Amino acid sequence: MLLAGAASLTVPFPASAQLSELLDLLGLRSGKGATQKPIDLVRTIAAILELETSANARGLPDSRLAFHGKGFQLEPAETSFYQDAMPRLVTLLDRAEQGDPAMADQAGALLADLNASQRVPPEAAAEPPGLSARRDFEGLKGEYARLFETCAIRTDAGDTLNWHANAIRNFRSRYESVGKPLGIPWYFIGAIHGLEASFNFRAHLHNGDFPLAQRTRQVPAGRPSIWGPPSDWEASATDALKLLGFAGQSDWSLPRMLYRLEAYNGFGYRRKGVATPYLWSFSGHYERGKFVADGRWNPNARSQQCGAAVAIKLLSQSGDVSFG
Repeated sequence: MLLAGAASLTVPFPASAQLSELLDLLGLRSGKGATQKPIDLVRTIAAILELETSANARGLPDSRLAFHGKGFQLEPAETSFYQDAMPRLVTLLDRAEQGDPAMADQAGALLADLNASQRVPPEAAAEPPGLSARRDFEGLKGEYARLFETCAIRTDAGDTLNWHANAIRNFRSRYESVGKPLGIPWYFIGAIHGLEASFNFRAHLHNGDFPLAQRTRQVPAGRPSIWGPPSDWEASATDALKLLGFAGQSDWSLPRMLYRLEAYNGFGYRRKGVATPYLWSFSGHYERGKFVADGRWNPNARSQQCGAAVAIKLLSQSGDVSFG
């Protein structure tokens, strides 16, 4: 089922007596495509369409990040909704950033909730001591080079992946403003931003926590420890990158970058014989299997986020980045 237009869901959200009928209409009650939280899904769709209608009515400027998909693909929702909703919310935030801060906050809050449905906290994927395969850089650098070289990007998600690479490219100046003083490549920051916060500039880079006006709540909690002013995204991102030990590093070769990314999220996927989706989601190296939000392993779950290595590969293919 596709839901592209705004007209049917720009009215106030239906009362409980009408909700069952609406859920049936959207195919979210039972059977293939059913979701564990149908009310949240429908409310999110309604809110996105409402914001898009309002942004157009207010004449907010268009964004280069406009996502020209067919609409919300609701069957199966568990494998498509994030891919449909995330670009539209980032586009809304980009449109409203300067002209309507209140709307940007609304889009940012929705994006933070959506991000929380996909992001896996680092400790959830962490491997218990004594059970690891090799996790030292010298033992893994050849593997990273080989996997990147043989990385075949999925062709069935071309629009989604092209949008993802374009988002990192579009926000390059913001990533550079943080990365250059710390000696960190802009595209490395962009890849983290996509995974940890779904490109939400109104949330903390550390873990996607919203809003920026408050310190982080999830691990790492209470960051930045000294907060504001300034209390903007750039200040938060600087704190996150320093906290993770990325600032001032001299080796930013491709294998070292991929090692840092996997080490940050955890080596637990190796125990399962699965290439981590944090790097390889949307490539031939990863099919399914995921540590879910509560730390449990689900062999059938499939990441909806673009892996960092895949994002960097897309940017290298377009000539935006190169490696010696």
